[in-house]
Amino acid sequence: MAKELAQFQTHQLIFANHSRCKIDFTKINTNNKKIYTFETINILHTLFSAYHLATSKYVFIDNYLGILSVIRFRKEVKCVQLWHAAGAVKKFGWCDPETSLRNNRAQSRFQKVYDQFHYIPVGSRQMADIFAESFHLDSNRFLYTGVPQTDFYFDAAARANGMVKVKRTYPAIEGKKVILYAPTFRKDELSKMELKLNIAEMLEKLGDDYVLLIRLHPSVQGSSQLPEDPRVISVSNYPHINELLTASDILITDYSSIPVEFSLLRKKMIFFTYDSETYNETQGLWTEESSHFPGPLVKTTAQLIQHILDPEVDYGKIDRFSNHWNTFSIGQSTRQLVQAIYDEKDLETKEKNNPW
Repeated sequence: MAKELAQFQTHQLIFANHSRCKIDFTKINTNNKKIYTFETINILHTLFSAYHLATSKYVFIDNYLGILSVIRFRKEVKCVQLWHAAGAVKKFGWCDPETSLRNNRAQSRFQKVYDQFHYIPVGSRQMADIFAESFHLDSNRFLYTGVPQTDFYFDAAARANGMVKVKRTYPAIEGKKVILYAPTFRKDELSKMELKLNIAEMLEKLGDDYVLLIRLHPSVQGSSQLPEDPRVISVSNYPHINELLTASDILITDYSSIPVEFSLLRKKMIFFTYDSETYNETQGLWTEESSHFPGPLVKTTAQLIQHILDPEVDYGKIDRFSNHWNTFSIGQSTRQLVQAIYDEKDLETKEKNNPW
């Protein structure tokens, strides 16, 4: 990403982020930058952030940003929705079951935000279809450049460096089989998530050669108390999920999009979907078919342990899953996106010819 950012050295870079953001933007290798805390607790920074949103030539965001509903962009502004997920299992936007229950004012605000997304880079046609349905946007909003965050997995040096940083931060994982448990959020457990994983049973059955890393979703503030054991490590505050994935031998998750990235590493995945029925009712799932998951679906900790100990891995299923979601994410996504956005004439030509 640093090389691609070099193309913007003649521009001032503005980073507006929440105080809970784990990324240290001061380490971005450019002197021509400003960093603001974009939240109401810091009114001055919020005003500066809103000003730069409206007046910057290029705006990159990675999530739903409510303030966009009242921002009036200058005509030449290009707003790029990077999104935080390379694929989708759970529904969002207009496809979230609860969206239709919101009042007309809230629904109008949602669409005003979605309409501000000029371009959305995607890694597959499947994800473009999901965005189109979720945001009610036309196909001309999508750039089939691949997803920039996936470039990391094609860079051997970056992966090796990431591995070193994780081991330096958590030396207890050295020489161990590393299991990463990364569940997504539940709407009724955002302040405190009750982990349904029986950690004591896992510690007993798996032995000392395994280490369990617990990674909560960024929207979740905390979880039920973890046992004090050197084989159980909370990694929720670690800034880079891609580095944690690289350092892990097995991923346990549920309805998260993380498997889309993890599939590029071709490692074992297990899906702990103990509440799939209720989750589908409250959040909505694009599919519950086991054939769409690149690993076994389990309901209990005992079943989970059984699959952890089973050396069998269906690499063919993982590869099919990866090819489905990462069709255009082949290690050049950041460069292709920056070139497309930066070279406006080229972008206009692509839009006119519609090669995607």
